[in-house]
Amino acid sequence: MDLYLVFKIGILIFGLISWFLYKSDRSINKNILNNHIRQREQIRDLTDEELELLQPFLTSKLAVYPYNFQSSLIDNKVSYLLGTCTRKSLYSNTEEIAYYYDVDNIEIFFPYNMDMYIDESNIFEVVFTKHYGIVIKVNDYDIKTAFENYDPNEEYLFRDVKQTKSKEKIFDNEFFEEHNTTHRQDGINSSDVESLSIYNDSKNLDNNQAYLEASKNYYKLLYQREETQFEAAIRRKHSLGWLTSLCLILATVLLIRSWLGENDQISILILICLGAAAFFAWYKPKDYLNPQQVSVVKAKIYDKDPNTCSIEVGNLMVLEYPKYWLNFIPETSDLATEMVISNDNKKLLRYGQTLSINNEVEQFGPPKLVSRNKILFVIGGILSAILYYYTDPVNNGYFAYQYYSQQSENLQIKDFTTLKNSDIKPGDMVNITINNTSCDVNDLNEDYQCHNFFINNEPMALKENNVMAIEGSLKHIFDTKFVDDVVDTEMLRFQNVQSLYVDMLNRSSNDGRYVKNSFSKIESIGQMVIDIDKVCKILPVKECDNVKYNLTHLFDTSRSKANITWDDLLTESTKNPDFSEIVETRRMHSLKQALEPFKSELQSELVNVISKYQSDNGVKITLTNQSYVDMAPLVMSKSMRFDENGYINYYFAILNNNIPANINIVGSVSDILYHKVENSDRHNLETQSISGLKVNANHHYNLDENQQLSSNLLIIINVIMFVMMTLIATINAVKLVQKTRINRNRSKEIIKYYQDRLI
Repeated sequence: MDLYLVFKIGILIFGLISWFLYKSDRSINKNILNNHIRQREQIRDLTDEELELLQPFLTSKLAVYPYNFQSSLIDNKVSYLLGTCTRKSLYSNTEEIAYYYDVDNIEIFFPYNMDMYIDESNIFEVVFTKHYGIVIKVNDYDIKTAFENYDPNEEYLFRDVKQTKSKEKIFDNEFFEEHNTTHRQDGINSSDVESLSIYNDSKNLDNNQAYLEASKNYYKLLYQREETQFEAAIRRKHSLGWLTSLCLILATVLLIRSWLGENDQISILILICLGAAAFFAWYKPKDYLNPQQVSVVKAKIYDKDPNTCSIEVGNLMVLEYPKYWLNFIPETSDLATEMVISNDNKKLLRYGQTLSINNEVEQFGPPKLVSRNKILFVIGGILSAILYYYTDPVNNGYFAYQYYSQQSENLQIKDFTTLKNSDIKPGDMVNITINNTSCDVNDLNEDYQCHNFFINNEPMALKENNVMAIEGSLKHIFDTKFVDDVVDTEMLRFQNVQSLYVDMLNRSSNDGRYVKNSFSKIESIGQMVIDIDKVCKILPVKECDNVKYNLTHLFDTSRSKANITWDDLLTESTKNPDFSEIVETRRMHSLKQALEPFKSELQSELVNVISKYQSDNGVKITLTNQSYVDMAPLVMSKSMRFDENGYINYYFAILNNNIPANINIVGSVSDILYHKVENSDRHNLETQSISGLKVNANHHYNLDENQQLSSNLLIIINVIMFVMMTLIATINAVKLVQKTRINRNRSKEIIKYYQDRLI
């Protein structure tokens, strides 16, 4: 089995190497051909008859397989090629169907089985495509002679039945009939004519069916010419704008990454991308500037697709035509009509002597090309929206204007009184560093990112009926060891006695039906009772009764009813707060489960209290436009570590006005809110003090007093890019509407023009 696997791998490797060498040889042949074409000596021009005989091999890929199909010659110049002709395939000189010939590594193609006339030393007359030469004459045998003796059924050309059936389709009856008539006039005898009828017999069709098939595929190249200036006018003079769009997209991505990542060094790359976008918007590709060749052909229409505005002619060639030609082009045609086809064989430029792009442009002007405007409108609109969402260019522009017009001030605020009574105006830069700046308790999320802050200067007053009086009890309840079960000497002694008692019962009953119940010892139950009683008096949440029930249930002596009330338990706990009790483990678990919703309700009530304290006694700072301050370094510190069951330590740090670390808020003021306070002066009934600020705390606004805005290019670049994207979208939208209207009116005039001519 291993040897078989090695054998298969060896064959695979051999095949891959052979294929690589085969492709490499053909690539080298292409380079040699290019050098030969530049240095060749031209002996004559291709005759019209020779060009006509070559048409089947310039219109069908199957006719030249496995050569790289080319639909046109590079020119009509014939030149000599001398030497030995070698037949090559993937495995050299084998009988494979996929093979090619070369002379001195220049690939040549033999039409009409002309390879049967090659000798050891040969003189070839050839014309060239971009990839290979086509033989017109080999030694003393020319293409006309080869055509007269051509038999598509000969074994040496068609060694595979499927290949034979495919290749026979490249020649149509009308092509042969036309040449039969010509050759009769030149003195060809009847036996030569009869030999050509083998083509029809090989397809097993009767004469009528063969004629219809050939008629349908009729296609004849008359000549090629240079396009007129009017035909060239319908081609794009610029690219579609994809490279411009790509550069704009790249510049936007780089700007957003730099803006969010606080990296100003990438600015030069953004400017390079914008410069490249401007270059590609101005650049005109040479392909659109240079005149191109068009083909004048004679062909029949055998299918028309109104949905795609296209027709099929010749040998499976699909041509697109203007939409307004739809009613003037027939579904099919019985007679061959002269047509003009674009260089890429995709567009119909003229049909007969009536429908003509050249005449339309000459009389009505060229159509307005809208594809570029559509692309740039969509790209400009999307990028401007993205910039607006991620970088806030409007506020950036306002900030830059305020800065350069010297209408803004840099204010350093380090105490509560200065903040509340400052003469701050929109557009000013503020640098606020004040103790006891806390995040709005309703805003702080799990990511510790805060957008709303309160600055308070006084702690909440301590009163008998407020939360400040139960701070210790609340912290104890939210402690993870509030229900603390221990295993001490007393507990071990209890477990030993329980085991002896159960063993004794089982020995006396002889059936082992007695099992030990699980017990646990809870410490400091008295303090638990005292803390819950205090908290429930000031914050009477719904779960208080359930927690009280589970605490008294720890001391049940019957299954149906507790022997003691909550007041009895509270009285005993007040006398001895540290007393402990051994209880059933299941009852202890029930108590722990009841504490979870109880804590959740307490936390909600506490948040409401703190939120009212913050708003009633402080100045609110709101950070706008996606700016925020990261609170993680503060709330994760040892002094204010978030508890597993709540933010209890942080909450009381706020109420005690004891936030140890300063929170630095730097940004541009966008709005100011005021308190209204009564004044005894009748002429000035009220004065104003600041109750809130809206601040755009973007880190790019953090400029020192001596720092110039130009040192932060991203603000300027951001404003310029947003304006530019908006203008691109707006200008192209306007142009798109205008061009669409012009094209619609132009189409109506052209339709009327054709209708008048046809009538």
